[in-house]
Amino acid sequence: MAAMVHSPARSLDVGSVIADTYTVEGLIGKGGMGAVFIASHARLPGKKVAIKVLHPDVADGDSLARFKREAEIASRLGHPNIVAVHDWNQLPDGTPYIVYELLDGESLADRLRRGPLAYDEAMSILRQVGSALAAAHREGIVHRDLKPQNIFLVQADDGVSVKAKVLDFGISKIRGSTTVKTQDTAMLGTPQYMAPEQATGQHEHVDGRTDVFALGAVVYEMFAGVPAFQGSTIPEVVFKVVYEETPSLAEKAPGLPPHVTAGVHRALAKKSSDRWDDVGTFVEALTGSPLASGKRSIVPGVAAGGATSSTGSGAGASAAKSTGGSAKSMPTKWFV
Repeated sequence: MAAMVHSPARSLDVGSVIADTYTVEGLIGKGGMGAVFIASHARLPGKKVAIKVLHPDVADGDSLARFKREAEIASRLGHPNIVAVHDWNQLPDGTPYIVYELLDGESLADRLRRGPLAYDEAMSILRQVGSALAAAHREGIVHRDLKPQNIFLVQADDGVSVKAKVLDFGISKIRGSTTVKTQDTAMLGTPQYMAPEQATGQHEHVDGRTDVFALGAVVYEMFAGVPAFQGSTIPEVVFKVVYEETPSLAEKAPGLPPHVTAGVHRALAKKSSDRWDDVGTFVEALTGSPLASGKRSIVPGVAAGGATSSTGSGAGASAAKSTGGSAKSMPTKWFV
């Protein structure tokens, strides 16, 4: 490991101690918004955490509000399929940071680079992500940026199956909130997974069915191995999302049960009124089993036809161990 690792705030070197509690051990990753570091807890031997630091160059009013919102929402929901937040604060120079549980594994985006997922594997991830979104929707929170990059896969406690964690509620819409003000026509999110109402900046029409569309796009990609909407430019992708029919999933993934392909296409309907009414209904239609009620529900589902979901291969084999305690290796990826 390098002797010195400089953060965007230029104050997080290896060995730096944050709030008399977290000792920085190294850089996990960095991006346009900031950087993520691995750190050890001073009073809990073996406990590792991830610390996300916002880049000062993007720390305007809206970015700060979104950054804080990301921490508050994850903490408020407290769901096992949403990355846990331990703390939110500011460095002495005013740079904000969030302390997360340390996840060791890979994003769904990385998993998809190796090809489509097996049926039971995809259904298990669908149920877990659906459970997280349903919990958010019950609290009046719409994610608005669900995509494979924001779904992280870690090995479950049984050492075989995969546990999915939803990341980044930073641009979420909270019912009745005026914390983040945006122009009516602003586009927030990732075009390939945006519902038409979101892609066209109609924020007043964004609700839980917007996340149903995004989840449908994720499920489509898990089975097809390619995104539902592809293009060489953002305008091209947005045009396809808003105006063009989704390419047939049955043709992209032959052998899928008809109710699954039909259910995914309904989730991807252009009009929100034509989609599933809520995430739970969508998940039940595909898997044949309802989501358990309550915000702490998480069980890999039963696939349609009665086959129990299992993820002993594919993502399960490739996802590294989730490290609530000591970590022998760095997490492979982390959203920044």
